[in-house]
Amino acid sequence: MMAAWWPWVLAIGWPLVVLWLVLAWRQRSLQATVNQRLYHFVGDRPSATQVPRRRLAPLAWRERWRQGTSAAALKLRPSEYALFLAGAFLVPFGFGFALRGIGGGLILGVLGTGGLYAYFRIKQQRWLHKAEEQLPEFLRGVASALRAGSSLSQAMHLVAEEMPEPLGAEISRVLRREALGFNFGETLEELARRIPSREMGLAVMAINIQREVGGSLADLLDTITETISDRQRLKTEIRVLTAQGRFSGWTLTAMPFVLSLLIWFADPRYIGPLFESLRGWGMLAAAFCLIVIGGVVINRLVRAPEM
Repeated sequence: MMAAWWPWVLAIGWPLVVLWLVLAWRQRSLQATVNQRLYHFVGDRPSATQVPRRRLAPLAWRERWRQGTSAAALKLRPSEYALFLAGAFLVPFGFGFALRGIGGGLILGVLGTGGLYAYFRIKQQRWLHKAEEQLPEFLRGVASALRAGSSLSQAMHLVAEEMPEPLGAEISRVLRREALGFNFGETLEELARRIPSREMGLAVMAINIQREVGGSLADLLDTITETISDRQRLKTEIRVLTAQGRFSGWTLTAMPFVLSLLIWFADPRYIGPLFESLRGWGMLAAAFCLIVIGGVVINRLVRAPEM
């Protein structure tokens, strides 16, 4: 009875243990994060010689995460992101181990982790694409508010209140940080890092340059908006024309691996001879190389040029 139940106990127990460890680590780091922010505003921040080197690397890593697309799109802390990935590996690993031993557990664990990572990447890309689509409308609203006599911060605040997520929330975050005393130019550069697109980088660069040299920001924003709209229209046309080729490439590349795993889990005897002789290993290596080469060639043929 124990032999039948212990893989399930392992599959359920390990995520709980990982959850407990992450929560404990998060509780310990919470006070350090609060103290760091207080030091930033009060001006009594300890020097690098006073802070142990082992504390600097995690703080820098969390800062890079906070300023990246993952934190903006997924709304997750680094500990929560790691917890999801650990659970995506351990839970399928338990099922695979119960069905086909350590080999099946590792295969399903890697597939679970890769699937969750791919889901996160797709969610980030959709979030970024939606923010890029909202950028021309946002710049037009800011230009109109500037012509009405508002300052840049006031214009951004007025437009951000009417702008839905994700761009509206990101602009509101920039304005809140400016109200707390952060440099406006640095907050705009952080916005360009959280929304890493050429369009956002172009808009932020133009605003920062105009704030230094002067000139009509409204006319500049109109020109940038027209340029961004043309770029987005061209990118959309290219993606539509290459959609069938990209889908075919992903399907043809993934199909052999998916069918092999399904056959192996259904009945290992059908595919087992390939792993029992040198000729079988050679056939697997040749098939893998040909699949990779075909996938790379198809990707190069249908990939849109950098814009």
